[in-house]
Amino acid sequence: MYAVLTLNCLDKRGIVADVTTFINEVEGNILDSQQHREELGNQFFMFTKFDISSLNCTRKELSEKMSEIASKYDMTWSLTFSDKQKRMAIMVSKYDHCLYDLLLRHKYGELNTEIALIVSNHLDLENVAEHFGVPYFYIPRDKDNREEADKKAIELFQSHQVDFIAMARYMQILTPTLLDCYPDKVINVHHGFLPAFKGAKPYHQAYEKGVKLIGASSHYATAELDMGPLIEQETARVDHSYCVEDLIQLGRSIESRVLAEAVKAHIEDRIIVFNNRTIVFS
Repeated sequence: MYAVLTLNCLDKRGIVADVTTFINEVEGNILDSQQHREELGNQFFMFTKFDISSLNCTRKELSEKMSEIASKYDMTWSLTFSDKQKRMAIMVSKYDHCLYDLLLRHKYGELNTEIALIVSNHLDLENVAEHFGVPYFYIPRDKDNREEADKKAIELFQSHQVDFIAMARYMQILTPTLLDCYPDKVINVHHGFLPAFKGAKPYHQAYEKGVKLIGASSHYATAELDMGPLIEQETARVDHSYCVEDLIQLGRSIESRVLAEAVKAHIEDRIIVFNNRTIVFS
């Protein structure tokens, strides 16, 4: 059993020493520790994973001790525990490749999370959810009922105690109503290499520009379309002989991988969001 501590603050001498001393004093054993410093803004970021099987205090006391250090350095911090799995909701429309990929990775134990439910604006993939034993909910959605549909989705998420959401090619624009309920907890996959080719039909846009690279991007969804903090990106080389359908076919596997990598990083608390960008520890 282990805990994960993430933090960021202005860079000062003594931060690593104080944190590691604190973990040693509570008889934790550091399993992994990574730091990153950014000259822009003089910010310091830290990810520490430590064994708590021999902890000499309660978890509440652990948090209180960490809070004292955080106050000293004016930190933003988070402490999570491996025995409390995050509960994920999946939103999907008709494309099934990202959905299948997440469900299979979960089945094979690659994603340490609980899949609480699947929400869709179509009924096409209900049989997939049934096959994997995941509750499936159909919420009709169009440009005229977005607010109402998102409120229904929020009710479902709250009743199923959802911690975060993966948009597995959910081809709808979420409203601030939903996004504000789950800040930095809605992970989207965009079938384009952001910030280029935002919005609809990015492969068509890429073809028209004659690009030599195509890609996909996973990011936290925000009210500004396709402009949330990027988590993972991948590209593949193409040339003039590729038609739009070739680009779409090549892109499917890229989309699945970048979404899965982003979801995994989120589950493992390896992401710190700062100023609309991310620090993603390995």
